[in-house]
Amino acid sequence: MTTDHDPSRRTARSPGRTVRSHPYAGPHPATPLPSPGVAVAFAALPVLTIGALSFPVAAAVAFATLFGGVAGAALHRRYPDAVGRTLGLPDDASAGEA
Repeated sequence: MTTDHDPSRRTARSPGRTVRSHPYAGPHPATPLPSPGVAVAFAALPVLTIGALSFPVAAAVAFATLFGGVAGAALHRRYPDAVGRTLGLPDDASAGEA
């Protein structure tokens, strides 16, 4: 059985060759860890991304609630009994008899 390439290329045992790391290998265990600030920044990145992307939706819901409340209050002031006539809510006396 033959190998695809010279084993000395993988192990770099000959003096003229440089050590090549595996392309999918993680960091070497002896390398220092990042500082806590960098770790917190990387951990907060997905949260900040989702928050930034959901801001337009949250702003739209807040504006719709605010403007709906203002419009509802204006309509209620102009037509105070419109909800009762539109929904056909029973009176208090007839609700007890049913």
